[in-house]
Amino acid sequence: MNTEMKNVRLPYINNAQAVLITILINIGVVFLFNFPNGIDYQGIIFDSLICAIITTIINMWIVYPRLKKMRTAGQIPLQVPVSKLMQKLPKNPFLLGVVCAGVFAVLMVGINALIVSFFEIQNISFAPWLVYKLIYTTFLSIKIVEFCIFRYVQPDWLHAKTEENVVVQPIKNPMPKISVFKEMFGAVTTNIAMGIILGSFLGGVSAQADGSVVIAPTTIEGIPITGLIFGLIIGILVTSGIVNAMKKTIRNSEQEILEAAVKNRYYTWMPKRKIPLICLVSISVMIFSAIVLPAILVLFDKTLLNFYQFVIFITVYAALLSKPISYILIKRCMQPDYISFVVKRKENKL
Repeated sequence: MNTEMKNVRLPYINNAQAVLITILINIGVVFLFNFPNGIDYQGIIFDSLICAIITTIINMWIVYPRLKKMRTAGQIPLQVPVSKLMQKLPKNPFLLGVVCAGVFAVLMVGINALIVSFFEIQNISFAPWLVYKLIYTTFLSIKIVEFCIFRYVQPDWLHAKTEENVVVQPIKNPMPKISVFKEMFGAVTTNIAMGIILGSFLGGVSAQADGSVVIAPTTIEGIPITGLIFGLIIGILVTSGIVNAMKKTIRNSEQEILEAAVKNRYYTWMPKRKIPLICLVSISVMIFSAIVLPAILVLFDKTLLNFYQFVIFITVYAALLSKPISYILIKRCMQPDYISFVVKRKENKL
């Protein structure tokens, strides 16, 4: 009898081919319809609609057959977050695709309309539109895949038991939670306070004739300093939060985690101790932010942002940047040398 444990990964977008196909097709669409003149407001709205439909088709075409094959092989876990709402959605991939395409088309049209209106954008030239399209297409693809997978791990679709020797990647629940909105509200209010503080220290806060409020750190000249300060804050908060959470997880399930850990030289060079790790991440994010933030303003032909635009801009930037940082830190904390380090420190304290 074969007792060897097999790790099975669900086809989430962060390690699947769907995102690459989605990006390539959307790059082709941008070059075909928007090169070299860029796109106007009406074009952005229409593109949002088409992008949601294309992305849904690609992801459903790749994800559904893989999930069906995994179900037959008994490689889908039975212990999953159960959602009555998701079970009301169609099981048929075509009908589910129609629902997803419709929902995400409405969401993307609404979100992009709000963004271009809020930042007073009437036209986007080709280069910034290409960058923006790649970013939002990637995140859209991630969410569509998560919803598709979440629908097809519900009990009403599963008919086969999971093999005993199969360890399946944890299921992500993509449904919005109240805590997420609380975190967003907290981030916005914190950035409002930070914006005022930075404005006071770096040149003051001024009201414009049109009623908008401008602070010095939001100008093209002042935003590199803003990048350094916010980079430091992001580095400290994200690193500290991830390290503390991972230490707790390792100490609670040290044997299982150590057995599942696989060494990866891309992460083992990073420090094991918390303070040096915070310093490494913070300095890296500070330098990155000081370069990227003004580059974004230049790319989108913005010499300054008013106060409210700045708050939304920096909040979204911090949220997006936190995801890859968290991913890297979790990978670091899952390395055998780090797990052994945490376990040894726990034993020394006993």
